[in-house]
Amino acid sequence: MIAMQYRFRLPIDYDMRIIENRVRENGHRLDNFPGLILKAWCFANIGDPQISGEPLYAPFYLWQDSASMARFIQSDGFKKLVSDFGRPAIDDWLVLDYLPGHDLHRSAFAQREIEPIAADSDLSRINTMPVPPAGITRILAWDVRQWRLLSFQLSSQPFNDVPGAERYRVGHLSLPVR
Repeated sequence: MIAMQYRFRLPIDYDMRIIENRVRENGHRLDNFPGLILKAWCFANIGDPQISGEPLYAPFYLWQDSASMARFIQSDGFKKLVSDFGRPAIDDWLVLDYLPGHDLHRSAFAQREIEPIAADSDLSRINTMPVPPAGITRILAWDVRQWRLLSFQLSSQPFNDVPGAERYRVGHLSLPVR
Protein backbone atom coordinates (compact mmCIF):
# COMPACT_ATOMS: atom_id res chain seq x y z
CA MET A 1 0.00 0.00 0.00
CA ILE A 2 1.00 3.59 -0.66
CA ALA A 3 -0.17 6.69 1.19
CA MET A 4 -0.25 9.93 -0.79
CA GLN A 5 -1.06 13.53 0.05
CA TYR A 6 -0.72 16.91 -1.58
CA ARG A 7 -1.46 20.14 0.23
CA PHE A 8 -2.43 23.51 -1.16
CA ARG A 9 -1.81 26.41 1.20
CA LEU A 10 -4.51 28.93 0.45
CA PRO A 11 -4.54 32.70 1.03
CA ILE A 12 -5.74 33.81 4.47
CA ASP A 13 -8.83 35.44 2.94
CA TYR A 14 -9.64 32.47 0.66
CA ASP A 15 -13.35 31.68 0.48
CA MET A 16 -13.38 28.11 1.83
CA ARG A 17 -16.89 27.64 0.45
CA ILE A 18 -15.12 27.06 -2.88
CA ILE A 19 -13.34 24.02 -1.39
CA GLU A 20 -16.46 22.83 0.44
CA ASN A 21 -18.46 23.01 -2.81
CA ARG A 22 -15.68 21.24 -4.72
CA VAL A 23 -15.74 18.40 -2.20
CA ARG A 24 -19.54 18.23 -2.19
CA GLU A 25 -19.73 18.19 -6.00
CA ASN A 26 -16.81 15.83 -6.68
CA GLY A 27 -16.37 13.63 -3.60
CA HIS A 28 -18.55 10.83 -4.89
CA ARG A 29 -16.56 10.62 -8.14
CA LEU A 30 -13.75 8.74 -6.41
CA ASP A 31 -16.02 6.33 -4.56
CA ASN A 32 -15.04 2.94 -5.95
CA PHE A 33 -12.04 4.25 -7.97
CA PRO A 34 -10.01 1.14 -8.93
CA GLY A 35 -7.23 0.51 -6.41
CA LEU A 36 -8.29 3.29 -4.04
CA ILE A 37 -8.64 2.07 -0.47
CA LEU A 38 -9.69 5.50 0.78
CA LYS A 39 -9.53 9.19 0.02
CA ALA A 40 -10.12 11.68 2.80
CA TRP A 41 -11.14 15.02 1.26
CA CYS A 42 -9.36 17.12 3.91
CA PHE A 43 -9.38 20.86 4.36
CA ALA A 44 -8.58 23.36 7.10
CA ASN A 45 -9.91 26.85 7.68
CA ILE A 46 -8.78 29.72 9.85
CA GLY A 47 -10.92 30.23 12.92
CA ASP A 48 -12.06 26.62 13.25
CA PRO A 49 -10.87 25.58 16.75
CA GLN A 50 -11.02 21.86 15.85
CA ILE A 51 -8.42 22.04 13.08
CA SER A 52 -5.09 23.60 12.07
CA GLY A 53 -4.67 27.35 11.90
CA GLU A 54 -4.06 27.98 8.20
CA PRO A 55 -6.33 27.54 5.18
CA LEU A 56 -5.45 24.28 3.43
CA TYR A 57 -6.87 21.91 0.87
CA ALA A 58 -5.07 18.64 1.64
CA PRO A 59 -6.61 15.44 0.24
CA PHE A 60 -5.13 12.20 1.60
CA TYR A 61 -5.17 8.90 -0.30
CA LEU A 62 -4.46 5.27 0.52
CA TRP A 63 -3.70 3.20 -2.60
CA GLN A 64 -3.44 -0.56 -3.05
CA ASP A 65 -0.41 -0.18 -5.33
CA SER A 66 1.59 2.23 -7.47
CA ALA A 67 -0.34 1.37 -10.66
CA SER A 68 -3.58 2.57 -9.04
CA MET A 69 -1.91 5.78 -7.86
CA ALA A 70 -0.46 6.40 -11.34
CA ARG A 71 -3.87 5.79 -12.96
CA PHE A 72 -5.32 8.56 -10.77
CA ILE A 73 -2.47 11.01 -11.43
CA GLN A 74 -3.03 10.44 -15.17
CA SER A 75 -6.82 10.89 -14.89
CA ASP A 76 -9.02 13.75 -16.06
CA GLY A 77 -9.91 14.48 -12.42
CA PHE A 78 -6.28 15.14 -11.54
CA LYS A 79 -5.86 17.23 -14.72
CA LYS A 80 -8.77 19.38 -13.50
CA LEU A 81 -7.11 19.80 -10.08
CA VAL A 82 -3.88 20.91 -11.78
CA SER A 83 -5.85 23.32 -13.97
CA ASP A 84 -7.55 24.85 -10.91
CA PHE A 85 -4.65 24.94 -8.42
CA GLY A 86 -1.41 24.13 -10.26
CA ARG A 87 0.61 20.92 -10.17
CA PRO A 88 1.17 19.97 -6.55
CA ALA A 89 4.20 18.45 -4.91
CA ILE A 90 2.98 15.01 -3.87
CA ASP A 91 4.19 13.35 -0.69
CA ASP A 92 4.08 9.57 -0.74
CA TRP A 93 4.88 6.99 1.90
CA LEU A 94 5.17 3.21 2.02
CA VAL A 95 2.45 1.95 4.34
CA LEU A 96 3.61 -0.07 7.34
CA ASP A 97 0.23 -0.53 9.00
CA TYR A 98 -3.41 0.24 8.24
CA LEU A 99 -5.91 -0.17 11.07
CA PRO A 100 -9.43 0.86 9.99
CA GLY A 101 -11.66 1.94 12.87
CA HIS A 102 -15.14 0.50 13.27
CA ASP A 103 -16.77 3.77 12.19
CA LEU A 104 -14.36 4.76 9.41
CA HIS A 105 -17.31 5.69 7.17
CA ARG A 106 -18.33 8.38 9.70
CA SER A 107 -14.94 10.13 9.71
CA ALA A 108 -15.34 13.89 9.89
CA PHE A 109 -11.89 14.79 11.24
CA ALA A 110 -8.31 13.87 10.39
CA GLN A 111 -4.93 14.39 11.97
CA ARG A 112 -1.48 14.17 10.36
CA GLU A 113 1.70 13.86 12.34
CA ILE A 114 5.13 13.54 10.72
CA GLU A 115 8.25 12.82 12.75
CA PRO A 116 11.85 12.24 11.67
CA ILE A 117 13.21 8.72 12.02
CA ALA A 118 16.50 8.94 13.91
CA ALA A 119 19.54 7.48 12.17
CA ASP A 120 20.09 5.06 15.06
CA SER A 121 16.46 3.82 15.11
CA ASP A 122 15.80 0.09 15.09
CA LEU A 123 13.81 -0.03 11.85
CA SER A 124 12.33 -3.42 12.77
CA ARG A 125 10.44 -1.70 15.59
CA ILE A 126 9.04 1.23 13.60
CA ASN A 127 5.53 -0.22 13.22
CA THR A 128 5.07 -1.30 16.83
CA MET A 129 3.05 1.73 17.91
CA PRO A 130 0.12 1.21 20.29
CA VAL A 131 -3.18 0.25 18.67
CA PRO A 132 -5.49 3.29 18.51
CA PRO A 133 -8.94 3.24 20.16
CA ALA A 134 -11.62 1.31 18.23
CA GLY A 135 -13.20 4.40 16.63
CA ILE A 136 -9.91 5.74 15.26
CA THR A 137 -8.54 4.73 11.87
CA ARG A 138 -4.75 4.91 11.68
CA ILE A 139 -2.37 4.71 8.77
CA LEU A 140 1.28 4.38 9.71
CA ALA A 141 3.76 4.87 6.88
CA TRP A 142 7.32 5.90 6.21
CA ASP A 143 9.21 7.99 3.73
CA VAL A 144 12.49 6.13 3.27
CA ARG A 145 14.05 8.90 1.19
CA GLN A 146 13.80 11.55 3.91
CA TRP A 147 13.45 9.08 6.80
CA ARG A 148 10.16 10.39 8.16
CA LEU A 149 7.32 8.54 9.88
CA LEU A 150 3.71 9.46 9.12
CA SER A 151 0.79 8.79 11.41
CA PHE A 152 -2.48 9.74 9.73
CA GLN A 153 -5.66 9.25 11.72
CA LEU A 154 -9.36 9.60 10.95
CA SER A 155 -12.22 9.88 13.42
CA SER A 156 -15.82 10.96 13.80
CA GLN A 157 -14.66 13.16 16.71
CA PRO A 158 -12.15 16.06 16.67
CA PHE A 159 -8.52 15.46 17.59
CA ASN A 160 -6.68 17.68 20.05
CA ASP A 161 -4.21 15.45 21.84
CA VAL A 162 -1.07 15.82 19.67
CA PRO A 163 0.60 19.23 19.81
CA GLY A 164 2.03 20.23 16.45
CA ALA A 165 -0.09 17.79 14.45
CA GLU A 166 -1.91 19.15 11.43
CA ARG A 167 -5.68 18.72 11.87
CA TYR A 168 -8.39 18.83 9.22
CA ARG A 169 -12.09 18.55 8.56
CA VAL A 170 -13.04 15.68 6.27
CA GLY A 171 -15.69 16.86 3.83
CA HIS A 172 -16.13 13.46 2.20
CA LEU A 173 -14.56 10.04 2.51
CA SER A 174 -14.26 8.10 -0.74
CA LEU A 175 -14.31 4.35 -0.12
CA PRO A 176 -14.90 1.26 -2.25
CA VAL A 177 -18.61 0.66 -2.69
CA ARG A 178 -19.54 -2.80 -1.46
